[in-house]
Amino acid sequence: MHVKKGVFSSSDYLTGSIPARLSNCTNLNWISLSNNKLVGEIPAALGGLSNLAILKLGNNLFSGRIPGELGDCKSLVWLDLNTNQLSGMIPPELFKQSGFIASWYLTGKQYVYIKNDGSSQCHGSGNILEFGGIRQVDLQWFSSRHPCNFTRVYLGITQPNFNHNGSMIFLDLSYNKLEGGIPKELGSMYYLNILNLGHNNITGPIPEELSGLKNAAIMDLSHNRLNGSIPRSLSGLSLGDADLSNNNLSGVIPTSAPFDTFPPDRFSNNPGLCGVPLPSCRMGPNSKSNGRQEASHMLNYLTIFLPIIGGLGFLLLGYMFYKKHKATEKKIQPETKRHGNVCSVLNYDGKIAYEDFVTATEDFDLKYCIGTGGYGSVYEAKLPDGKIFALKKLHSFEAQQPAFNQTFENEIKVLTNLRHKNIIRLYGFCLHNKCNFLVYEFMEKGSLFCALSNSELAVQVDWLKRLHIIKGVAHGLAYMHHDCNPPIVHRDISTNNILLNSELEGFVADFGIARLLDPDSSNQTAVAGTLGYIAPELAYNMIVTEKCDVYSFGVVALETIGGKHPGDLLSSLNYSTSHGAMLENILDKRLPYPTNKSILKEIMRVYNVAYNVALACILTDPKGRPTMRNVSQELSC
Repeated sequence: MHVKKGVFSSSDYLTGSIPARLSNCTNLNWISLSNNKLVGEIPAALGGLSNLAILKLGNNLFSGRIPGELGDCKSLVWLDLNTNQLSGMIPPELFKQSGFIASWYLTGKQYVYIKNDGSSQCHGSGNILEFGGIRQVDLQWFSSRHPCNFTRVYLGITQPNFNHNGSMIFLDLSYNKLEGGIPKELGSMYYLNILNLGHNNITGPIPEELSGLKNAAIMDLSHNRLNGSIPRSLSGLSLGDADLSNNNLSGVIPTSAPFDTFPPDRFSNNPGLCGVPLPSCRMGPNSKSNGRQEASHMLNYLTIFLPIIGGLGFLLLGYMFYKKHKATEKKIQPETKRHGNVCSVLNYDGKIAYEDFVTATEDFDLKYCIGTGGYGSVYEAKLPDGKIFALKKLHSFEAQQPAFNQTFENEIKVLTNLRHKNIIRLYGFCLHNKCNFLVYEFMEKGSLFCALSNSELAVQVDWLKRLHIIKGVAHGLAYMHHDCNPPIVHRDISTNNILLNSELEGFVADFGIARLLDPDSSNQTAVAGTLGYIAPELAYNMIVTEKCDVYSFGVVALETIGGKHPGDLLSSLNYSTSHGAMLENILDKRLPYPTNKSILKEIMRVYNVAYNVALACILTDPKGRPTMRNVSQELSC
């Protein structure tokens, strides 16, 4: 159990109940008691903690009702009660917050949020990893009993001023036994960003008042007993993901954004729900006579316009024939369309359509899956001619935005034209109403992370190979930053995104994917990268620059040298004055030293260069970091 800097935390399989006297600790900012075996009711007295910002009680055995007194916590921004045995109605009093909050601690602060992958072991929306003045290094004791393959990493920031009602930005009450309706007062929570009420017994309609959740990004109301139609007023929200599946909803799905971007599984198992992306709605019994009148009008229109349409059709066919003839003269034939879907693969002999890749992977069977990351799962696809590709099948949440979007296609065409010996070749993409995927060059040895994690393979990646990998990654990033117009910022450099071929040479993968899937980098919940590789300045301004890639490269270089992620050493390495001694301490002990002293001396010399370059890359101040061109030149000396 830990009490530190206004934080009360424990995940030591605690039993018993929360003592009411905990409410006497009026300076508490953060209570984290998730993943224990606590029972009893949640003390109503916790509502007296005026400085409480985060209350995490998920994955316990709490029962009884949710105390409405928690609405008295004026500074509460994060309430996580998922996976308990809470019952009764959601108290409207929970949403009576005035919005007056401890500005010295909360306003304008950054947090990191990871979204769970939705598996049976990963209940709730996700987890907060960092908030306010609490450093990431202080979060080691916020352990998780059931680590998940996180779907996505977000950076968020609280408002500089909480002028509207309610300060809460996160509310997760999922996986309980809550009943009754959704309180209309919930719609007054202006700053709420993530809402999860899924997997309960909530009844009644979806309140029109939820249209007041102007900052909502994720909304999960699935697996309840909600009825009625989806309020059209919710179309004004900027939701990135909404799950309304497994309810009793009926009527037509709103055809405007954001609902027209969500896949079918977000609306499935609602017997009365219809419209895109579900099957179309049937005509009612009163529409028969109207249908006859419309048919009569249509016949008149056809009599007048059919000759005109026919003439235009002949002209159009002639134009299409001309365009097709011109297209066959081109060296590259990138696009094949089937049933309104697009499959575009550049610089490949023959047209490869969506169905061909599906056949090669047996409809993306798990036995062909060779990796899973934040953006999607990667499958090996061997075609009949023997050529092998890597298909990155995008997660449904990631794929819904770019599908059939011209901006996405334009970005892909830019990325497919990149030519560098240390960058994975992107051949193209397939956009389909069932799934979307990117088509990559296949790398036989997988990721650098997997190689370093495997004792046998780690020895094969010997001293010289590791140095060549570091150099290759530096050259690839320098090309992206300085030789591409406009420059391409990777945004997610990590050892998982450095792939190895059969010769154990390193290649940069997933370049530009963050920009493809989230072109609006001004969004407050933009994809940030992989935890442990994220540049520290993103905690304050969330502006991604080339120097963010430089920092991530420095971490990757240190991990390659040492054989494991530097972890807590990052902060000490930043200020170390004995770099030579530190290098000897972090070298991978699994690698045997050369017996030839002159060879050993030369290896230590070049490793000292690489080590010092890596240290310069992880400087806290981005202005002090070198450019990737400087790094590439330094490593080539």
